Amino acid sequence: QELRDKCLPEWVHGMVRGYPLVFPFDLRRQYLHLTALGVPHAIQHVLQQIPNGDSLRQELRDVRLVRNRRQKVRIHRDKLLGSAAKVMELYGSSKASLEVEYFGEVGTGLGPTLEFYTLLSQELQGRGLGIWLTNEAAALGSATAGGPHGISDAEMAEATANDDDGLIFGEMEGSDPRPGGSAPREASRDPVGPASQGESASDYVDPPGDGLFPSPNPRPSKSDLAHFRLLGTAFAKALYDGRLLDVSLSTVFWRRALGERLTVRDLAAADAEMSRSLVRLHDAAHTEGFAGEMDGCPIEDLGLNFTLPGREDYELCKGGKAKAVTGKNVKDFVSRVLDAYFGKGTDRQFQSFREGFEDVFPLETLSIFDTMEIDRLFCGQSEKWTVEMLADCLKFDHGYTASSPYIKQFLHILADFDSEEQRQFLKFVTGAPRLPPGGLSALNPKLTIVRKNFSSANRDSAGNTPRSESLHTPVNELVLENYDLPSVMTCANYVKLPPYTSQAVMREKLMYAMREGQHSFNLS
Repeated sequence: QELRDKCLPEWVHGMVRGYPLVFPFDLRRQYLHLTALGVPHAIQHVLQQIPNGDSLRQELRDVRLVRNRRQKVRIHRDKLLGSAAKVMELYGSSKASLEVEYFGEVGTGLGPTLEFYTLLSQELQGRGLGIWLTNEAAALGSATAGGPHGISDAEMAEATANDDDGLIFGEMEGSDPRPGGSAPREASRDPVGPASQGESASDYVDPPGDGLFPSPNPRPSKSDLAHFRLLGTAFAKALYDGRLLDVSLSTVFWRRALGERLTVRDLAAADAEMSRSLVRLHDAAHTEGFAGEMDGCPIEDLGLNFTLPGREDYELCKGGKAKAVTGKNVKDFVSRVLDAYFGKGTDRQFQSFREGFEDVFPLETLSIFDTMEIDRLFCGQSEKWTVEMLADCLKFDHGYTASSPYIKQFLHILADFDSEEQRQFLKFVTGAPRLPPGGLSALNPKLTIVRKNFSSANRDSAGNTPRSESLHTPVNELVLENYDLPSVMTCANYVKLPPYTSQAVMREKLMYAMREGQHSFNLS
């Protein structure tokens, strides 16, 4: 803070905070990283902006202004949510960057860490948590923590208390802390057969607004509050470490978290169907000469009582089930429903979120961004790819150039991807299904495509190559490449692409690798 104030006069901070939209998003994002997250983070952020190979980058590293500390943790995939709660509690506020490994897998580094945040994002959107508004009526008020994605109060307490349940911790600085001091390993995905593990779309919340918003509950359980605290810490830690999350929070979630006063007109972003009904009631009740009717129908005939619509268990006042909504009290009813969404019904959830977030840095620093920019800040962006854009943003090496026919086929395949295929590709290559702010051109390290020659793993036990069934001679060497699948080095954003005999074969092999090469990291 002191160093920041000495580097920039106070009027600069006043300008950015008072008139944020005068400055472009990218400039405000740089301001956040350089002034709000501490000196060690600011120095590391500057280093990351300097291209690899630049002499200035090495000179600054040699000065050793600050240690590039990393905190390594190893977790079980099947205990991810409980392990994440423990990790964030112990290391969320640490200035060291988290580096995640998985038990039973040998890969480490950026790829597994990015995937950790992606998997945590999925877990926090699980229907089984019962903490979010959902379009599914059956889930309203009935889902409980401890289901397929939730963790119960007992499990949360165990995860917090038991330091060695599914976790191994170790601090490191540029090397593997294991006995013998081996060099850091690079995680790779090299699919060898069916191993897909996927969750059904029905396992996750389908929000009734423009993103996730807490389900009103004035008496949330300890595990409910723990989930919101974990969400807050994970968001802040991900930004601090330069990672991406894959959680779409409602625009009014961020406005509520930042303390903005919300009205009935804002309800649509949290619950569109509730908003349509409540706005009609509100407008009718505030019409001059209101006679206790809405569209010619007496308010009493609507059959409403003082419970949250769709939630008979949620009384808006004492004895609410027995209290009918009438023309005389309809304004009070509307006010109490709004209070359930934007007041007492979600106060404790947002308090827990803020507390978790501010374990890392102050939430108010986000006030210089609008809600769409905040989503972009934490969750990155998607973009429509074209062959020309891909050719400019990708690097080709070790057997390939931009003019290679196989590269041209590859670029056409990527350009034809729909949004879901693009997400699968990015997750396969980088560990995260979204791109950082700035898109593909901002990906660091740069996405690199290299030639992958026929793998020795595809030879028989005697070292012979496959032979045609009708001939006693080896299959054409080019055809041999069709036996291999693409593989990636997630820590370096490195794609190893065989020279397939056709674009159709290339697409088939790539899609198979994207689908089956998830949920595991191996040595490259």
